[in-house]
Amino acid sequence: MPGATRLATILRVLFLQSLLSGVVDLRPHGPQETCPQLEAVKQTILDRLGMEKPPSVRGALGQGGLQEAHRVYRETLAQLRANQTLPPAAKTVHTLRAKVKLLGQGLAAGPGDTSGLLRPLYSLEVSRTAALSRGLHVVRAELSLPKKFPDVPGISQLNSTGLARVNIYRLAGGDGETSTLLASQVVSKTTPVLDLGDAVGQWLAGPDPRLRVGLEFPMDVAASTLEGREWLALEVETQGRRRVRKPRQLDDEECGKGDTKCCLRSLKVSFADIGWSDWVLAPSSYSMSFCEGSCPHNYKPASMHAQIKARLHSLSGETPAPCCVPAAYEPMVLMHYASDGKVVTQLFDDMIVTRCHCA
Repeated sequence: MPGATRLATILRVLFLQSLLSGVVDLRPHGPQETCPQLEAVKQTILDRLGMEKPPSVRGALGQGGLQEAHRVYRETLAQLRANQTLPPAAKTVHTLRAKVKLLGQGLAAGPGDTSGLLRPLYSLEVSRTAALSRGLHVVRAELSLPKKFPDVPGISQLNSTGLARVNIYRLAGGDGETSTLLASQVVSKTTPVLDLGDAVGQWLAGPDPRLRVGLEFPMDVAASTLEGREWLALEVETQGRRRVRKPRQLDDEECGKGDTKCCLRSLKVSFADIGWSDWVLAPSSYSMSFCEGSCPHNYKPASMHAQIKARLHSLSGETPAPCCVPAAYEPMVLMHYASDGKVVTQLFDDMIVTRCHCA
């Protein structure tokens, strides 16, 4: 933004003027002394806030109001850092072939089944693939059944309701001698899809190479949908576990003593020192680093264009050299009184430079 560019230019000039002392001092040293650079910095910040001058604070918050305002400010910072620390993890859809096998009939009916009819029990077996690691979170797992259910009067409630109840078991043992009921689901005649999210999630969290579940159907549904079938499609959507980013390390970015190549210079601005502590509530100060230094060939190039530009400059000098400019920013939250006397919290995405490159 123009305001940010102007501010960065001013601060760079200030720093260059103070290299000998090693300190950038933005404070007037006497009651009558003014600093044109300081006034330019202050006016640029006011421009970014949409103000012509600092607000006149009337009816300032009491102690309780200030505590509440700072609580909101801390919550805003915490949420901002959480969003930075936990980036969205990529989602992946896996289409797996699930092997189907008839185990037998007559397993105890699940919840809601009062028909007293035999219910065939099928095993569903899925092998783990290289892409299904233990660190994945299961977003959904859906088993698609054939869409055509039978229409045989008097055998099940499916004909009058368009629904069929399917019991889902965890199987243990090669032939399913032992089983644990995981869920009992009703599937629709028009969209017969079983949710196996819990079963698949538990499986991926463990070491077992294969998932084995039992599916118990009404007699007529099983005869129509599964007889003669050896495979069904199981679609599993997974998401990688979010990894916490390490706190940013500026050691490799900050300029050391005698550094002349493109690096990060530190500049701390105190709102108390510039006379704004009466209306800027938080933070009390901030580090407004900026980029400074030369850009020789292949040093922190921002792009192929920057590399070519540096090489041409080294050959003839007719092409300008790349410039040391910000490559990344860290957001800053500012809590202050507005012109109408209200306390506002404002986020700036481009006020704190964290990394530099040559462009």
